[in-house]
Amino acid sequence: MHKLREMHACFTLLLMWSAVVSFSDPDLPIPPAGMYDTIPLPLQTAIPSDTIHSLQEVVIRAYEAQKPWMQEAAPVAVLNTAQLTRYSQASILPAMNTVAGIRMEQRSPSSYRLNIRGSSIRAPFGVREVNIYYNDIPLTSPGGDTYLNQLDVADFGQIQVIKGPAASVYGSGIGGVMLIQSPLAANATGNPAVEQKGLQHIQLQYEAGSYQTHHIIAQGSWGSATHLQYAHYNFFRSEGYRHHTASWQHSASYESLWKPNTHRQADVWIHYNHLYYQTPGGLTLNEMLQNPRMARPASGPYPSADSAHAAIDQQNFIAGFSLSNQLSTELQNRSAVYFSYTDLSNPTFRNVEYRKEPHMGVRTVMQYVHNLSNSKLTATAGTEWQQGFFSIVDYGNSNGKPDTLQTRYRETLLRGIVFAQADVDFPTGWSVTAGISLQRNAMSFYQYDPKPYKVWNLDFQNNWSPRLAILKTLFHEQMAVYVNISRGFSPPTLSELLPSTNILNTTLKPESGYNYELGWKGYALRQRLRWEINAYLFDLEQSISQQRDSSGADYFINAGHTRQPGLETSITYQLVNHTSGILPQTTVMSNLALTRYTYQGYAPLGHDYTGHRIPGVSPFTWVNELQCRWNASFSASLLWNHTQAIPLNDANTAYSRTYNLVDMSLHYMHTVFHRQPIEIYAGINNLLNQLYSLGDDVNAAGGRYYNPAPARNYYAGIRWMWK
Repeated sequence: MHKLREMHACFTLLLMWSAVVSFSDPDLPIPPAGMYDTIPLPLQTAIPSDTIHSLQEVVIRAYEAQKPWMQEAAPVAVLNTAQLTRYSQASILPAMNTVAGIRMEQRSPSSYRLNIRGSSIRAPFGVREVNIYYNDIPLTSPGGDTYLNQLDVADFGQIQVIKGPAASVYGSGIGGVMLIQSPLAANATGNPAVEQKGLQHIQLQYEAGSYQTHHIIAQGSWGSATHLQYAHYNFFRSEGYRHHTASWQHSASYESLWKPNTHRQADVWIHYNHLYYQTPGGLTLNEMLQNPRMARPASGPYPSADSAHAAIDQQNFIAGFSLSNQLSTELQNRSAVYFSYTDLSNPTFRNVEYRKEPHMGVRTVMQYVHNLSNSKLTATAGTEWQQGFFSIVDYGNSNGKPDTLQTRYRETLLRGIVFAQADVDFPTGWSVTAGISLQRNAMSFYQYDPKPYKVWNLDFQNNWSPRLAILKTLFHEQMAVYVNISRGFSPPTLSELLPSTNILNTTLKPESGYNYELGWKGYALRQRLRWEINAYLFDLEQSISQQRDSSGADYFINAGHTRQPGLETSITYQLVNHTSGILPQTTVMSNLALTRYTYQGYAPLGHDYTGHRIPGVSPFTWVNELQCRWNASFSASLLWNHTQAIPLNDANTAYSRTYNLVDMSLHYMHTVFHRQPIEIYAGINNLLNQLYSLGDDVNAAGGRYYNPAPARNYYAGIRWMWK
């Protein structure tokens, strides 16, 4: 522990020194062109949101190193603005679910789960097991939870997702890492037009849909090439498909990006969100077949969702500052500090809970790039430190109002990691990456009620997480094969140690295990065809499994050893790469995920579930997409998602329904009044009117597994851009 503190102190001093030096010395050498390139994206206002791009090489920044997609020895998915806004503007969920190995779920409006390779088994709600960053600022709290629903579609410029354990650079987490770039950062970095002239645009958008859904977005960018600013406001309201699923949201963001020269950049981001959504609760299979739009009825001593006024009222505020300094031609520093506060109230079937979650943190990364003859060495080292001071108070629920005080806790949370990585690119097409991190997660629980006063201290520390990756490019860098071995480590989150049962579980142990992965990716047919195939095996010890009691409250137990093999394929083919007569520019995409996750040596209460499939993970998911574009004005997209039946309990006696989800969208853009684009779009979700659940409650008591998703529904919108 003393070593961790000493290393953290050294990195903090280094951060302060680099900031002072770089801003006081304007004559620092400029790095060679291309050394720190990022993905050049077109201006958001210059093209329709569904423009089909050529299958060109992109540069990603996974594992803190800039690399072309072909040379990154890891499964990394990239989603840009065009992909995120191709369908309804209400959510990024359709776009996320096009990626093999990712299943973004929605139990009720705005209640999202992000499942990367089965990670949502531990997440009855919210996002766990995935570390999320926004412009280098950690969105994941020191308690291990992330409020992804605090962000609106307008907050996303680009998303990069690392699938599988990435602890060697990003700390604890079994599922993976999501790296989000803001629209300003995604459009401004590496775009010559922005770097020379700056940004000047205003965009207004309105979308209406089924179930009295209304969505308004107002956003604008302004400034010069050296100082860019961006602001947006979002309002969303819907009555929802099921009874007791009304929701509304107000959110606003402001970002200021200062880039006085080519070797330094400072960014300030401020975000506020107020979200309210009702939670209808899970249904049994008979209830869903009888009336999928109903909310959970009263059962035994527990009230209905309606009479309990079950809902989430959530306010989020976050302010972050990030700084990038090119200290010399070979040395760079990127650092970020932030403060975040969440205020949440949650009437449920058994209680009314109030949470206050202030936390703060810092992340700093030093990177050294040096050419060794014909080879290139990239050495990276850094630290991330977070501190939180949370409070949780629970009362009895009397028709949605707080009644008798049940429990009152205060928590002090500490999360710290130090990491180092070396990356060597050889002239023969070989590259080797080796990294390791040391992390600590400490939590102190102070119980004020019920009496007597008690204190528990939990400390998960000295957990080394190594990673080794080897890649070889072939056929003039048109394809590559790689091996990736990494250790994942994930301590219990705050919500798992103190779940909705209000019973603190101090016996819960961290998960850990090794992931072995083999990948093959490449281009062919003059880069009109692109593919990636990943086969992996993840052996996990002390796997954490979710259980539910009769009230619907969740609790967690260690499920022993689990074996998680999987296969993911992703193929994109540009069938027609130019408009010719009646033939549109056409691209097809097909993504496939196969899994067979099973328990090994798991026997709770005398029931041996060895060999049983882990609930909540589909064994077969196949997503196909067709994109067509006629000239610069009209385009159409068709998306088909086939998801095989998912086991819903440990005994594998209950399964979800296999479904085929088809979405379609049409976009038309016309320029008026001196190059001011107006875009009109419309779409249909669930075209085949499937009865399915997009977010199941696994191991639910009484068979209340199902949260029916909306039937066939429609939307239409208009977007006006001034520049």
